Amino acid sequence: MKLRTTLLYFSAFVLSPLFGFSQITISNTSEISNIKSGTTFFAMKDPASPKAKEYVEVIKKYWTISKVECIKYTDVEKNIAPNNSFITIGAAMTTSNSTTASTETHIYLEFWTTNGKYTYDPKKRRHFNQEDKIVLATVELFPDFTAQNNPSSLYKMDYDAAGHLKNWSAGILANYIQQVTTLLKKGEVREAKTEFYNKEELSKVSSQTLFIPEYVLTKFSKNSEDESKKYEEKEITDGCNLSCKIITTAELNNKINTVTSPFYYLLFIKTNTDKYITVTNSQTGEIIYSAYSSSESNFKPGDLKEIQNTIKKK
Repeated sequence: MKLRTTLLYFSAFVLSPLFGFSQITISNTSEISNIKSGTTFFAMKDPASPKAKEYVEVIKKYWTISKVECIKYTDVEKNIAPNNSFITIGAAMTTSNSTTASTETHIYLEFWTTNGKYTYDPKKRRHFNQEDKIVLATVELFPDFTAQNNPSSLYKMDYDAAGHLKNWSAGILANYIQQVTTLLKKGEVREAKTEFYNKEELSKVSSQTLFIPEYVLTKFSKNSEDESKKYEEKEITDGCNLSCKIITTAELNNKINTVTSPFYYLLFIKTNTDKYITVTNSQTGEIIYSAYSSSESNFKPGDLKEIQNTIKKK
């Protein structure tokens, strides 16, 4: 049996209950019409920080559902008002009450609004109640050991997360925003652990290079912060006929931001209990392939073979 712990205070850390979801989940689409007339606030440590600059630029460029502003975490509660919405980094911690108690942490980007019951009043010092939150979208993030075990540390970092989030850069965020806004505008609900692929788009991968961030080569250990052990590239690509190129996250970010023709890249997202493999169109932000496994295993050659087999499907 597992128990969920819940805590919320915007001055430092957002911790909220999380019920299983895919790498991107869309819900409560009836709220979208109201949000369009308000402002969406992206919360971060300091929007004026040089390390946040690139992120602020892509946020203002690609968020097209409503007016948008970037604010400090400490300014979230004072901006809660009807039709306003927020995008924050959140975490859900699930603790087992068995004899070998353990805690599982999911870290995610969350788009949410409120039911209108909260009014900011600095004199009363009443904090926003988590039960008044309405979540519209979540994007699962892949933290390293440090962030996984101390998620509140993310709120002390600049918006680049100092490299503690694997599937995170300004370019990747731009593509996530593109995908989320497209789904929200369509009013398209995406259920938990959805697997899907765009056959027409995915077929193009067979004739192009699939770019893969080098962190997929890491032999991640659940109980160790040591990320020095790596797979050889040939171990990952063994038996796969796709043209693949391993690049750093920084190189991937630069390609997304500067290359004007579309290319395709893979992301690997791992939690304590789940594993997601996605392929994204760098120009449109569309996730053209999403695979899910109820396993926390590392990236395997079979993950690339599965993409290859899906391309071959009639």
